[in-house]
Amino acid sequence: MRWTARARGMARNQMSLFYTLFGSFIAVILLLVSINSIAYGFFRDNIKKEIILNSSLNLQASAANYEKHIKLIRSYMLGYLFDNNTQILKRGDPMRRYDVVIDVQKGLQHDLNNSLLYLDNIIYYFKDDDFVIERDGTRNAETMFSKFYNHPSYTADFWNKEMDGSESFRVYPAGPFRFVSPFEQKALGTFIPILVKNAYDHRFAFIVLLNANRAFEAFHQFKPDSSFFIVNAQRQVLFSSAAGTAPPPEIAGLTGEGYVRADEQYYFYRTSADTGFTYFEVVSNKGLAEQLHRLNLAMGALIALSILFGLIVSYWFSKRFHNPLANLIRSVQSRSAVGVPAGEGSRIKEFNLLQSTLSHLSRSNQEYHQDLLAKNNLLQQFAYMTRLKKIQGDGGTLATSIDDNGPYRLVLSQIEFKDRFAKEIANAPQRAFNMYRELINAHFSSRYDNSFTFQLEKDQILSILFVKNENEDRQEDDLDELVRMLGKDIPYCNFTLAISPVRHHSADFAETYQNVLDLIKQRRLGEDVQVIGEWIPRPSLMIPSPSEEQELTANLQAGGDDITIPLVDRLLDQLNKAGALAYQFQDFAADVVNRTIKIMYAQNVSIGSVADGGSPYDQLKSCHTLEQYKAFFHKFLARSAAAIQAKKSETDIITKFVMEYVEAHYGEDLSLDVIAGKLGITGPYLSTYYKEKTGTNFSDYIFSVRMNKATEMLRETDLKIQEIASLVGYYTVASFNRVFKRYAGITPSEYRRQHNQWRE
Repeated sequence: MRWTARARGMARNQMSLFYTLFGSFIAVILLLVSINSIAYGFFRDNIKKEIILNSSLNLQASAANYEKHIKLIRSYMLGYLFDNNTQILKRGDPMRRYDVVIDVQKGLQHDLNNSLLYLDNIIYYFKDDDFVIERDGTRNAETMFSKFYNHPSYTADFWNKEMDGSESFRVYPAGPFRFVSPFEQKALGTFIPILVKNAYDHRFAFIVLLNANRAFEAFHQFKPDSSFFIVNAQRQVLFSSAAGTAPPPEIAGLTGEGYVRADEQYYFYRTSADTGFTYFEVVSNKGLAEQLHRLNLAMGALIALSILFGLIVSYWFSKRFHNPLANLIRSVQSRSAVGVPAGEGSRIKEFNLLQSTLSHLSRSNQEYHQDLLAKNNLLQQFAYMTRLKKIQGDGGTLATSIDDNGPYRLVLSQIEFKDRFAKEIANAPQRAFNMYRELINAHFSSRYDNSFTFQLEKDQILSILFVKNENEDRQEDDLDELVRMLGKDIPYCNFTLAISPVRHHSADFAETYQNVLDLIKQRRLGEDVQVIGEWIPRPSLMIPSPSEEQELTANLQAGGDDITIPLVDRLLDQLNKAGALAYQFQDFAADVVNRTIKIMYAQNVSIGSVADGGSPYDQLKSCHTLEQYKAFFHKFLARSAAAIQAKKSETDIITKFVMEYVEAHYGEDLSLDVIAGKLGITGPYLSTYYKEKTGTNFSDYIFSVRMNKATEMLRETDLKIQEIASLVGYYTVASFNRVFKRYAGITPSEYRRQHNQWRE
């Protein structure tokens, strides 16, 4: 009876605990919901202001985009206006300069392919000659504006009158243009005409047709129930996103920045200080109300879902907390009620469950203990690593085999996967590396007791060999067998084995490891297994020399692979003859690649044209012999030179003229004003234009051409220094010597002497 009463009381307590937890969760949920409701009510009134602010910011961004594009078109067309071909056509009868007309058409077709300009056409209009040039051909003005670009307002007479005005840049209202012929009528689109001309020239002008719809899609973020207008200073509507509509006159006259509400519409407006255009975005008040309504519905649904989800989760958590505790209490009370001794509880199911759980925990503890013993190897690795890396910490107190101060030596194995094999094992490189680690470990374990082999870096394996009899050294025999086994995999990997002398003190462990790291760097070129046991000092290599470095840079910039490839071959041969190590070849090759890439970047040449599907630095890692380095540079330098030459061939007519003129007259007066006068433009404009197009200063280009010619004459001729100075445009030998030394680092006489010595 007492047990039954206690059980019933426990049942009541269990139910009370469940409802207590569940009620607490519900109280927290209701508190959070009330806080969210109050916060939503507080911020709801500000949402409308945020929507209005968002519309204002959208209009601001659209106005800035339009203004920036109009400024871009103005700048772009000024370049056309002062172009050499334009000046030639304006000076004479354009219909007789057929060659220039063809160049103009090609230029138009190329530039109009630029989708970011949003231009449909650029029309050269010669008023007195009644002659028009556009991307598809030439024709008279009447045919052009009545047939090919027909619009009732923009006729040939209209443009003739507009050209008599004094404005050099004017934007006209957008209109639908059509192609009209006796057999066909076709809509071309909605264009915004722009007139560009010299303010004092009434005989020639450019008519630019800006695609209004494409520009609108690019510059304005469209919203439902909204429209967009552009109004000029004369209150003319230049563009309307809603065809056939315009803001009321009292609205169209607004200037400045802000918004007004009229006729259930919000009119946001912003006036540009540069063009005087006023940009309008019209948003329906109905649209704002619908947005708020949708927001209310979304918020209500979110709160309802939150309450439902909270109730479900609360019930689940309450049950999860309640059931284990109730079962545990029930098990303890059952055991106490029957008075069963501690060793006789098998008749009670809950007690058996607890006993089973405790037994399971005991077995798990034993398994964990065995697992810890099995991980002793990992702890040993950690202890050795902390000593090698000189890491100060508790790991340094772990006991290791070298603490006995017995004789030991280190063998560091470096494995480098070759390119073809690396691609084959791309999905499992560590598995292949582990295979070699196990092979090396098995080899040394069979010969040295307590030897320890583990991976130290991603490509390095360290073996610690404990030598019993220092006098009976089996180093050569042991390594010969290992080299023979590894040699079978030479087609797939390069192996470098660095072996230290026998050491006796654990304090020398980190120093010994540093010694074998230095030995690894002693690897020479070759595809083989190299065993290095002695460090041989290598002299520092001054390759290339300053003059060779200047020559290499100059020819890389010029794209002259006929010089750079033999020069790099010669430098590689010098490295090989001097006994350079593998990493020195890598450093030299990486330096040449760096120079080439910097020059390509400076000349706006795409690196992808020489990458060949991968990084040139990655390709360098696949070079292990002198022949492979030469083959790489033959291909890389040829492609980079071709890319630089191709880039140079793309230069426009002004830069092309400058380059051709300088190449032909490098010994004459090449001042900025002289060349600019031949082009019919100003010196400052030519300097700025050339710098923008080529990325090189005008004076630096002339200097490099003259110095390249001078070095060529010094190498290939027996002319006197004074004669060479005169031929490349310097009137005194002193000035020539000064600039040449700044270019090459040595005087012309020293340069010629060094070159002759090398040739001999």
